[in-house]
Amino acid sequence: MNSENQNPQQVDIPKIFKCDLTGDHFDHCIHCERELLDGSVPYVIEKAIKPYNGYKAYSTIFEYAMCMPCAVGLRSKISKESMENINHYFSTQINFVERAKVTFESENVDDYMKQCLIKNRSIDEVNECQIYAQCQGDKMTLGEFPYMVSGQAMDEVMDLLSQETMDEFNDLKDELIDGPSEFQDLLQGGPRVLI
Repeated sequence: MNSENQNPQQVDIPKIFKCDLTGDHFDHCIHCERELLDGSVPYVIEKAIKPYNGYKAYSTIFEYAMCMPCAVGLRSKISKESMENINHYFSTQINFVERAKVTFESENVDDYMKQCLIKNRSIDEVNECQIYAQCQGDKMTLGEFPYMVSGQAMDEVMDLLSQETMDEFNDLKDELIDGPSEFQDLLQGGPRVLI
């Protein structure tokens, strides 16, 4: 159990968090193209999916990996107003007691993502969702990550963002879509927000 360890548990990255395009691990940061599999820096994986029968079958809307320095840099571009709105939303919407039960009692990755972190809706009830993982090298860390956020909750989070923050995210999307061709298809529908 996770509660027996001071260090977060790391597990092999499950198939759902591998690149659908190659079937293998994400190996470069989408923003700075830093090597990810050498284990020198933690990184996050974000995928927007349409699940069918839970995670047994799904279609991917977009997917990418971003090194933690780039993710922190992106997060710093969120306006103060937007950050206050997001923090208030999360503090009032997430059932931290239930989430703690999962993170301290389970080592099953599916348990971390079977319900929306915010809306508590089952993966079987959502038409679209975004899933997040934190990884280092070829391992995924269990703890705050991984988690799933339903499309409904993502829409609510998007409504909290200031125009300034929306412009920053649109600029990032345009920058990444104008970048290497393999990113253009993946990001046509996103990224909406990295939370």
